[in-house]
Amino acid sequence: MNDINLKNKINEILKNIGNRHAVVKFFIVGKVKPINAAIVYLEGLTEKNIIDRDVLSPLMLRVDEDLSLVVNLPEYLCEKYISMSNTIVEKDINKVIYFVKRGCTVIVLSNSSQFILIDTSSWMRRAIDEPPNEVAIRGSREGFTENLESNLSMIKRKIKDKNLSIEKYLVGSRGQTDLAIVYIEDIINKDVLNEIKKRIKAIDADSVLATGVLEQFIEDYTYSPFPQSFGTERPDIIAAALLEGRAAIVLDGTPYVITYPSTMIDFFQTVEDYYERTLISSFVRIIRFTAVTLVYTLPSLYLALIKFNSELIPIKFVIPIVQSRRGIALTPFMEILSMLFVIELLRESGLRLPSRISQTVSVVGGFIIGNAALQAKLVSPATLLIVGITAVCSFSIPNYEMAQSVRIIAIPVLILANIFGVLGVTIGWYFIVLHLFSIDSFGVPYLNLNNKGDFKDIFLRYPLWKMNKRPASISTNNPVRQKNFRKIFRRSKNE
Repeated sequence: MNDINLKNKINEILKNIGNRHAVVKFFIVGKVKPINAAIVYLEGLTEKNIIDRDVLSPLMLRVDEDLSLVVNLPEYLCEKYISMSNTIVEKDINKVIYFVKRGCTVIVLSNSSQFILIDTSSWMRRAIDEPPNEVAIRGSREGFTENLESNLSMIKRKIKDKNLSIEKYLVGSRGQTDLAIVYIEDIINKDVLNEIKKRIKAIDADSVLATGVLEQFIEDYTYSPFPQSFGTERPDIIAAALLEGRAAIVLDGTPYVITYPSTMIDFFQTVEDYYERTLISSFVRIIRFTAVTLVYTLPSLYLALIKFNSELIPIKFVIPIVQSRRGIALTPFMEILSMLFVIELLRESGLRLPSRISQTVSVVGGFIIGNAALQAKLVSPATLLIVGITAVCSFSIPNYEMAQSVRIIAIPVLILANIFGVLGVTIGWYFIVLHLFSIDSFGVPYLNLNNKGDFKDIFLRYPLWKMNKRPASISTNNPVRQKNFRKIFRRSKNE
């Protein structure tokens, strides 16, 4: 085929998508005054059967008329011969390249400056399944996948509001990963939204392959141990976050969706808190916050009491502790530190091993190491008990990233307790609280206890019908989320 104009268009497309991955098929459209044409697509991203059946076959075999007189040939071909609904006529070659890289097939006509784009994308996708790390008894059984459009469709099914907005971006100069910012137009704070957009547009890197990479690029406090974005694999949690006035960032290639702004309280709440009854949810939340306090405090307080302030321990506990420590080779500080280190090793090995054997390795490994340490007089039973309780308490933190942060911060508090005793524990808590109050997430305080209305959904979970307003700590354009409809039918005004 010697059509120079057609070849120049093809070469321009190939130059931007890479010759080694592209497939080019030249053909002729029509039998009366035929027109030279070609299709271009990427191998492995398209369904060839669709191309052969719905694109090439009708254009090569069924066009019997003179097409030279048709004014807008691409539109005419789409309307009469291409039996597919998802077709686009595009003039901008940059947009053509964008869609071809995502599985579309482009038809190039020699006598037209426009291109026909057809969605023929097809590749292996993971089925929608329950998130393995966020199981809910009464919640939905669906979780996000690695496909952007699939994830956005799940959010759309949860929120059918006309104000639900989705803005798409490309991040990474080489990876060119699709990213979507999802928010509700009349609820979200525009200053927060604009700041999120500004930071995403400013990213200048080769690739952004996961939301964990993205959040490190746009966060404020790099050296803070606390996560500054809340992430989840559950569409119902993202829908609830959007309705509170937050923005969700969905990245193609990862099932983990993050939300901004985020506060510390978000990491200690679960979706089942709102699906269960008030008393049950409040009780579970008290357990969680108690567990976090114990993770921070129990090892360091135990160390401070037996090393510096043994007079504060009741006498009936002193004698068993002293007797259990006879002949122990390690100091109390090294006992606790070594056992915490062993638990972290077991936890890490359990994560990296196949799921079928990871639990066995963790349980058996912990039992063997603990028993051997006791028999060898390396640690005392009391120390092993304290460290075991601390490990169990850390498992009650629902968010994995926050659980990691809490466990890491407990070690500096332990060191302070080894140096200053109970005063060191107090100093550690002081700096933790000071740090939590000093950081923010896109202008929203990370820990804000100044809003009285927010206490309905922090340490306790009030009845849902009493939470008529969105969280005050997250400034929104529409603070009211529901009306006081219970007054219509409730039995008592004092309920």
